[in-house]
Amino acid sequence: MPLPMKTLQEAALELGMAETEIRTMVDLKKIRAVLKKGKMTFAPDEIAKIRRLRKTVPESAQKSSAVLQTTPKPLTPAPARPALPRRPPPSRRFGP
Repeated sequence: MPLPMKTLQEAALELGMAETEIRTMVDLKKIRAVLKKGKMTFAPDEIAKIRRLRKTVPESAQKSSAVLQTTPKPLTPAPARPALPRRPPPSRRFGP
């Protein structure tokens, strides 16, 4: 027996995402949706696909904090050189 399809609202609640974000993913063809009686429905495997595609903030923050601890301090910009005075161009007079 196939697993029940979930509506857009049910999928949004389960994933903790906005409905517009899920609609955008459907428009970009990152996930598939089926229209039943004018409502967008999703298969359970598509909902699992959204979970895999989407990273949560705490996971990415933990990975980046480990990287930040090992990186050296940022480089300071080189001091600006003082402007040199310009010399007037040589005269182009020929003859006496």
